[in-house]
Amino acid sequence: MDKISNSEDDNGALHNVESFVLDRLSSKYDSRGDTSISIGELTESIDTTMSPLIDQAIEDLIAQGLIHSSDGENYQITQDGIDELENRKREAIPI
Repeated sequence: MDKISNSEDDNGALHNVESFVLDRLSSKYDSRGDTSISIGELTESIDTTMSPLIDQAIEDLIAQGLIHSSDGENYQITQDGIDELENRKREAIPI
């Protein structure tokens, strides 16, 4: 049973990291000028306990078409990513 709990915790943590990445990229998308964020900026701004999941989160988001990178270093959110972030915000459970 612990394995199931750990798996659920890992999925929840990954979901949180994905949401964080989408949120950061979305805020940059709204600004003028360069709309991309480097992997370094993302890694520096995330909690150290979540940083091991950043690479997996980015890979998953790219695979889903929610973010993209033309150079493998700088990332931008897609319109689908903006839509997904809005869905996640609506589905969030109030504390």
